[in-house]
Amino acid sequence: MKRPHYPIRAVSKLTGLSIDTLRAWERRHHAVEPQRDDRGRLYTEGDVERLQLLQAGVERGHAIGRIAALTDLQLKALLARSVPVPLSEAGRALPGTSSKAINLQPILSSIHRFDAVAVERELGRFASMLSPREVIHQMVTPLMSQVGDEWHQGHLNIAQEHLLSALLRNQLGALVRLYTRTDTPSRLLFATPAGEQHEFGILSAALLAAGGGLGVVYLGANLPAEEIVEAAKKTDVHAVVLGIQGADGARAMGRSLQDIAQKLSPHVELWVGGGHSQEILHSVKRTRALWLDNLELFEQHLKRLGARF
Repeated sequence: MKRPHYPIRAVSKLTGLSIDTLRAWERRHHAVEPQRDDRGRLYTEGDVERLQLLQAGVERGHAIGRIAALTDLQLKALLARSVPVPLSEAGRALPGTSSKAINLQPILSSIHRFDAVAVERELGRFASMLSPREVIHQMVTPLMSQVGDEWHQGHLNIAQEHLLSALLRNQLGALVRLYTRTDTPSRLLFATPAGEQHEFGILSAALLAAGGGLGVVYLGANLPAEEIVEAAKKTDVHAVVLGIQGADGARAMGRSLQDIAQKLSPHVELWVGGGHSQEILHSVKRTRALWLDNLELFEQHLKRLGARF
């Protein structure tokens, strides 16, 4: 048996797969089983070759969940029969993510037809191909942006937007549960204060944290301040992450935020993201809360707590 000697960063460069994709394929699909030393994973030349075969299969339109169980010989035979998928629909890849082709049009077309089964199938297919970070940056964010544009242009109605939001919420919730670990360097609690019903932002943030290897305590939306504080105390989290849109009752949101900031243990960090109303921003600045106005900044602080992307 060949001795493993490739660290994960070298494998990432050799295969073109991001580090979190490599971890996801190992953890969820058992694509390869690298050995470990005190510095982390070590891969053999055979592991690298297999990952290259799997990557080629995914680029040709095969779901990683379907081909990960194939032998190397079966993968080579499959690739010999497959035609590469054109990359004309590929979106801009962020640092640390791969440049897989993400064609969102089938989802949008299915939403127009109110075909929930087709939408759910496509979301699940992408979730099986992509790492958690890629799910957020290459599927969820551009998809919601396109849906928002179509809604403003009158091409989608509120019912269609709500249908997609509900299906995405279910998919993200399932992924958060799948990737959440217990043996983590840090743990974060995610919630929205009382009166705040929009949980899409904290669900996306929770998946990024879980995909980065951090622990997640997900409480959901519309919780009284005292319950958030009590949950943080009982779960011994390092940070509480709140999503606040503030569209309905910015003053009430501000009071709730101040209440949480005052009662939360000083050893627990408080992070806030969401809406950009001036009233909400002023409320955040009056507390010790850290304002995170984009996912890239959020990821920087996840890395500070030990996340690896």
